[in-house]
Amino acid sequence: MRVPGINGGRLPWKRALGTHRIGWINPFGRSIGETRIRASSTAAGEAAADASAKWRAHMMKSMVTTAGLGMAGDAIAQLGGRRLKVKELERAGKDASHVPHWDMKRFFKMATFGFFYYGPLQGLWYPFLNSALPVNNALSVARKFPNFAGKVLLNQLVLGPAVVSVVFAYTMLLDGKPELIASKISKDMLPTLQTGWKFWIPASMINFTVVPLHHQVLYMSTCGVVWNAILSAASG
Repeated sequence: MRVPGINGGRLPWKRALGTHRIGWINPFGRSIGETRIRASSTAAGEAAADASAKWRAHMMKSMVTTAGLGMAGDAIAQLGGRRLKVKELERAGKDASHVPHWDMKRFFKMATFGFFYYGPLQGLWYPFLNSALPVNNALSVARKFPNFAGKVLLNQLVLGPAVVSVVFAYTMLLDGKPELIASKISKDMLPTLQTGWKFWIPASMINFTVVPLHHQVLYMSTCGVVWNAILSAASG
């Protein structure tokens, strides 16, 4: 005969627990181990929620910033283009009163293109690029140049065509001329990309070698306005 607690007999509380080692039972009915697991799960959930919030903020910032640069670039392109057109007509002795002062539809196209496509694309592209080709500013110029050159090359050969072809297609669609998309891309895409190469490669080199680190964001944002003016003028 086995007596509880003697000769291997189980005490009542041990019989209730069986062979599951879940720790000491606390007065609230949960084991210490279970409490720790729940706390760990809560911390992991909070970390995931925080990461998700930061990612959404990053994407929204990219979308709003790119839309703003698009509007600024289009404003420069429109105002500069109108002035050149008026001077050209005046030199030819022609009436320039019919030249429009402002194309609101074109302004809207560049703003929405930046917000809904170019901004999200950049928000995804640049984190990928920084992860694939990290540039450590603590290194010498010679040691960090290969990764930097790779970034510039991929920007011009991958991101550039993805942006230019879509902005041409988008503007043609909004103008109600989808049948002209293919001809617009075949005619104007390569010249626009070549202009982009002439602009972005030297601009990136200056940013990399001359501009102080704390001014690089401002410098590249200014370059972005110029590039958006080029895009706006090319898309018409």
